[in-house]
Amino acid sequence: MSEESDFDRRKFLQATGAAALTASVAGCTDGGEGSPTEGSGNGGTDTGTDGQGGDGEFTGLDSYPYSPGETDVESARQVMEEAGYGPDNRFELDWLQYTSPAWKEMANTIRSRLESAYIDMSIAEADFSGLLNRTEKGDMQAFTLGWIADYPAPQNFLQLVDPENTIYDGEGPAPNGARLFWTEDSETDTDVRNFMTEQFDQIQNNPQQSEEAQQARDEAAVKMEEGLWESAALLPMYHQVSQSFWYDRLDYSPPGGMGGSRSKENISVKGLEGKDRLDKISATFSALDPIASGNTASGGKVMNLFDAPMNYHNGTTEVRNLLVEDYSVSDDLTEYEFTLKEGIQFHGDYGEVTADDMVYSIRRLVESSNSTNTYFPNSVLNIERETDDDGNVVPGSTGVEATGDYTFTVTLQNSFPFALSVLAYSAFSVVPEGIVGDIEGYEGEMSWEEFSTNPVGCGPFQFANWESGNGGEFNADKFDDYHGQEPAIEGIDAAIITDTNAQYNYFLNGNADVSAIPTSKYDPNKVSIEETVDGIDRGTYGPMENDETVNMAQTPTINTYYVAFNMQEVPKPVREAMAYVINRPQFVDSVFKGRGAPAYHLTPTQVFPGGASAYESHWQGE
Repeated sequence: MSEESDFDRRKFLQATGAAALTASVAGCTDGGEGSPTEGSGNGGTDTGTDGQGGDGEFTGLDSYPYSPGETDVESARQVMEEAGYGPDNRFELDWLQYTSPAWKEMANTIRSRLESAYIDMSIAEADFSGLLNRTEKGDMQAFTLGWIADYPAPQNFLQLVDPENTIYDGEGPAPNGARLFWTEDSETDTDVRNFMTEQFDQIQNNPQQSEEAQQARDEAAVKMEEGLWESAALLPMYHQVSQSFWYDRLDYSPPGGMGGSRSKENISVKGLEGKDRLDKISATFSALDPIASGNTASGGKVMNLFDAPMNYHNGTTEVRNLLVEDYSVSDDLTEYEFTLKEGIQFHGDYGEVTADDMVYSIRRLVESSNSTNTYFPNSVLNIERETDDDGNVVPGSTGVEATGDYTFTVTLQNSFPFALSVLAYSAFSVVPEGIVGDIEGYEGEMSWEEFSTNPVGCGPFQFANWESGNGGEFNADKFDDYHGQEPAIEGIDAAIITDTNAQYNYFLNGNADVSAIPTSKYDPNKVSIEETVDGIDRGTYGPMENDETVNMAQTPTINTYYVAFNMQEVPKPVREAMAYVINRPQFVDSVFKGRGAPAYHLTPTQVFPGGASAYESHWQGE
């Protein structure tokens, strides 16, 4: 994710102190005499089945194949030796990570283990935007990122490993998968790649809400997890438990499993004693235009400044109407007609929100060259549209139409059962018609650069100030004419701080009302859970170094952190060796101090077919 500068537009998780993200690049032996041969290792299938059917094609695996819960250096060394590596033929791997003490500790542990398996790993750090830029260009071999759910269904996670959706080659529509570069000539078995593509097609081609369609999607989702095991293209690491800490002066309702970037402060903040503005901490970000924002640092601000048609109420999985008061859906789930609430006001002098504003906003999301969130309308919803010979959307062809002053339709090319959930994503937020001239038919009242740094929405708070970069700040004021629940505070002030220790000290000094606590400063022995309400543990934390005991809440969020590989660059035995030396329970307990759960699937337990019990029994082979 999710996830902290300009996270890729499509929701990779930000690297907060509790779970900073990592990536890596490396040199590798490429061709020539004595180079390793892909697929010459054991394939990670020593689990009682070879994953092959009678015709030799991959059919699945019985359980997670890489010594789960162990530090299996011996198997790592063996798979490398079988591939031709040894003391005189070592693999060089450069680990590039987002700045984080916790992930650096894990990286050092992995490096020491891989040395015995003929892999030399160097460790470097980069800011988050730099990390993302390099992975999109393929300028890496291994990397780690995370994903937080856009909508609570397996396919939202599994699209990350659909091979066709992982090739960032700069041609055609921008993909939204992990940066695996899983091409036909990648370093993996062709039948496994085909298997993954077929299973994802099975998910996509059964969108109906019938039991039969649901069963088909579920079976394919589980099979994709097995194909992912076999390929070792991406190694799920852990599912994060989200925590919030706040002082008694704040009356706070912590967000649910969809995460803080899906919650609005007019809902989560019930009151504040002694002052009228909320003080927070923010990571860096680079744009506040909904169509060009995707990381949690900017996402939370967009949620406060803008409104979309639907909303995940306080970050839970409950989807509620927000801009709309009613809607209807065609029998084949391809046409949605929405009726907007009347009287919704934009900030400033931009007047009432109408259907024309909504049409313009969705057109920008699909057609604007500034949009970095086209994945949602095009690949997820698959909104009706025409494309030219180069794959670009023909201006004005987007399947959204105003049918009245307050009614509009959205037409999809194919059935999709989670459309309402996707329309809760902030990329679909409404902006005033014509405010930016970046689609055909509009000259624009301001440039995109001006709008993205001085935005106009209709959310519960209106933009006031933004001084970008570390040491800067973001400010938003209460919007008195907001159509929804009135904020209990007059505004929000967020200090932009990138260093996790500095963030903690800022909170420790009482400068922030609510904050996370970086893993390096977190002590699980100071946690006291007093109650669990709607799946959220609530209690206290402390005393801290300032002798204060603060309130805390924790909830499993629907996300997964992972290690992944550029499949064009990293041979399968190297990927398998990494899998063997990653001891998930140990890392969760010792590195992340218990703030998560070991991940043996890319799909989190909350949305895994059959739930938590099926998740556990599947990877354990029971």
